[in-house]
Amino acid sequence: VILLIAAAGVYFYKPAEEKPFIAAREVLNVLGGVMKDVPNAIEVADSSPFYALIATPLAVHYDKEGDREIIPMYIKNMTNPSRAVIRTEQMVGRFIDLVIDGKKSPKEVSLELAEKYWGKSDLALIIKDDKEGYEVGLVATPIASYLSVPVIVTDKIDSSVIKTLSKLKVRYILICGNLSTNAFKSYKIETPDDALNITIDLVEEKFGKVGYITLANPIDAWPPRVLDKKTVTIGPVEIPSICTTQFVRTVFNFLFKGGEVEIGNFTIPDDYKYALIKFEGINLDSDEVDELRDAVLFYVGIDDPSLPESLQTRGVVAGGTNWGGIPVRDANGHIVKDRFYTEAVLYDMGGKRCKVTASGTWFTRSSGRVMAVVEIDKLGSPVYAMAKKLSVVAPYLTAYHRGILFAREDFAFAPDDNVLTKDMKRCPGYYTQMRNPRLAEPLNRHVFDKIHKPLNALLAKIAGIDLSDLKSLRDHYKNNPIYIALVGDAVVLPQIVYQNYMEPIDEEDPPAYTGGGTPSDFIYGNIDPIPYDWSNLANDTYSYYPYQENIVGRIIGWDAQDVSALVNRVVFYNDIIEKLGDWKETAANLVGGGQDFQRPLVRYFIFGTLLGLTPRGEPMKYWTGYGEMCMKRTTEKVLKPMGFKVLEAYDAEAALCGYSDEALNKIKKSSLLNRIFFRESYMRKLIGRDAVKGREYIKKSNFIWINAHGNQHAFIAPGPSLVAAGFGGPILHKILLQIVPNIMGGFVGPGYSLSSSDYDTRSVENLELGPSFIWIESCTVGRIEGVYPTESGFQAFIHAGAAAIVASSTGSNIAGGYLEPKRHKYDLPWTVWKAYINTTKNMKEGEYPDPHFGYLFYQDMCKELLENKTLGLAFRNARNAYLPKDANWTLWWNPPLPQLLPLSVQSMSHSDSGKFQEMAGKKMRMLKAKYITFQEYALYGDPALNPYVPGETNQIY
Repeated sequence: VILLIAAAGVYFYKPAEEKPFIAAREVLNVLGGVMKDVPNAIEVADSSPFYALIATPLAVHYDKEGDREIIPMYIKNMTNPSRAVIRTEQMVGRFIDLVIDGKKSPKEVSLELAEKYWGKSDLALIIKDDKEGYEVGLVATPIASYLSVPVIVTDKIDSSVIKTLSKLKVRYILICGNLSTNAFKSYKIETPDDALNITIDLVEEKFGKVGYITLANPIDAWPPRVLDKKTVTIGPVEIPSICTTQFVRTVFNFLFKGGEVEIGNFTIPDDYKYALIKFEGINLDSDEVDELRDAVLFYVGIDDPSLPESLQTRGVVAGGTNWGGIPVRDANGHIVKDRFYTEAVLYDMGGKRCKVTASGTWFTRSSGRVMAVVEIDKLGSPVYAMAKKLSVVAPYLTAYHRGILFAREDFAFAPDDNVLTKDMKRCPGYYTQMRNPRLAEPLNRHVFDKIHKPLNALLAKIAGIDLSDLKSLRDHYKNNPIYIALVGDAVVLPQIVYQNYMEPIDEEDPPAYTGGGTPSDFIYGNIDPIPYDWSNLANDTYSYYPYQENIVGRIIGWDAQDVSALVNRVVFYNDIIEKLGDWKETAANLVGGGQDFQRPLVRYFIFGTLLGLTPRGEPMKYWTGYGEMCMKRTTEKVLKPMGFKVLEAYDAEAALCGYSDEALNKIKKSSLLNRIFFRESYMRKLIGRDAVKGREYIKKSNFIWINAHGNQHAFIAPGPSLVAAGFGGPILHKILLQIVPNIMGGFVGPGYSLSSSDYDTRSVENLELGPSFIWIESCTVGRIEGVYPTESGFQAFIHAGAAAIVASSTGSNIAGGYLEPKRHKYDLPWTVWKAYINTTKNMKEGEYPDPHFGYLFYQDMCKELLENKTLGLAFRNARNAYLPKDANWTLWWNPPLPQLLPLSVQSMSHSDSGKFQEMAGKKMRMLKAKYITFQEYALYGDPALNPYVPGETNQIY
């Protein structure tokens, strides 16, 4: 009977229905893994984007209590490793005992690492080994770090995967991509936004709140397919030297041979809708480059008379072996191949002929040989990241900061048939508005609709505020700012470009060398911009002046290698600076010449009215003492109060590198006139190796302020004092100093070539810097829109070891270039001297001229840093303080002079005289210029870095 009852019970028993696995915060937070070992440091091959995702939970992971363990993880090209990575490995100093060298598949690597380093894990993150898997898995990878669980990458969940997971006693899996299995309870993460929402819930459950958002774009790891390609080799071709130390010969070459020489051409095949141009220009006579800094500039224009002249000459390529070039060096650092390399995508330009021109500067030759190699690739789609695979670093950075990762493909912008202007026209040409200004309006609309609006929606979700209540959202983040790190270039995470009245977005006459408008990251931190207003005076909805609510920094570099090196310098910042001794107590204050401006009436009549060399009203670079006083004020009122020992250098002394005695002797012997007029002893005092301090000072310094004239590739510290030198001794030098400032902004003279290879990419990339914070106060050097990464002047500093940089994307403002009192438009010698004496007297009593424009921005940022703020928060607060402080100040306006440009371009870019006359007549607020100052600067680096400041209160270090 008992058996019958029992049997009946079995027959009628219905087991409880098994609950499905749901990736809810309370479920995930009780799951986790237990590691049996961890490596000291990891190298990961850059050959597959999945290797970094696999290694991330090994490199950064948390226990049940939320305590973090972090180890270095470097992305590395195993055949051509970046010097930035090698140096950072040395600076961090941890033995690398795990190398993922790319010889095994992501599947093999992930299974081996799971078995080697995990003892047990309740959960695993499974990512499909394809593009769609990467898009979702990229965003989901921080989950693996927060739960200390392995990442498995595979094309299918087969017996080998099941075997490894079973060994680890895995019960649950999160799946990213088109995979399935019945072996484990699984949850399918369908989209990147699904992964984002899970991460938000987990971070809030585990750490209390979301305080850090990383923006990235998975498309930078998946370049478009190359459907076809052709290669064109141009040269060798011999071209004349236009070195200004051989001034007579250079003038002759300009007049009779031209400053730029056409060396060849190529044609884009008719059916190449999206043509990737890979351009390499080579200086074949480079045996004296290390010593004399010879250089060649290359340009590629579109041979189409219907286009503006600037696009016909430099609408595709503009740069050179010094300005934008990264050479090939031997083991001792000597240049063995002096080259310039860049890439650009052209849309719908099939059949167009492109003209290649070059100009060369050889100090001891009358001519030199050049060549170019052009590869033209037919792409299957238009979105092509210039900085490759940066997104692979984003999960490591995000997990380190206990943050969330917001990544979408559609953040990217590139012209195609669907990108139309307001009048419904397509935008064939260059891939950004830098050399294709018709793209500005559709680009800005894209940034607003595809990035700003979704980011606001995410911020509203995090804050628990209805998105329609924009004022409450704005007020919340004004008082509770969140960190937003942008990991990507300006293709995959584009900038908004504001109109700029001095350097306008101009379809009829675009400034093709440097680009028009003011590209800016400001919108990434701004909750309430007036919709679709990107005018020069663009304002916000709920404040009188524009206001950045959130804390923004862009983490950028040449490629994933450089960005991983940068992130590791941030993560292990304190470990690094502990070894650097006096470095962390030292600041460099380097101020270039050519920032003193006068308006001498008699000279305007001679050089303007009679000779036509200087527009009436354009400021002339004559001494007033302004630059020197700005340097002293920065030392005494900014850097010394921060506790720094300050190293000062002004004008030519602030240059990066001086010339050796042997180099100066070679220049002297290079021609008959130089043997007569080039005074070695005089030039040695001005620009000799012992006279120049820039390299020495920046290598020694934690904080670095550099103020100089520049462009996107370079900036130069020496002003007219060096440009006017090199032809005679002190007497002739003084005479030329009265002439040079009147010609093309003071950039043309016998000594120009001695300064043009100053802080350029070629000279800077090989430096060995500490993890410095650098503010570069120079025109355009911070521009990334339309600039290939290795062409970028500021990115060479990041490659060399800097931790963070602030730089401008357009022409930067100078606060008049004069000293007070200045009561009249035109200057007389005694009024200039009176102002100088008055200022000097006041400074001895501790009263300094007030800072304005970038100097004010920097001063306020440093004050914030002194109060233990992070770089991003200090930058945000200083930006928001700027306009209320400076908007009502009036000045005798001196606009930015023509930017640092090649000699052959200067005459084409000279400023319009009417503009200067209109603005020069009285003291004015110049509010448009001040809005440019507000918009133009970007913080390049981790916004959450808190740098060491000797006098800082509540010092963390």
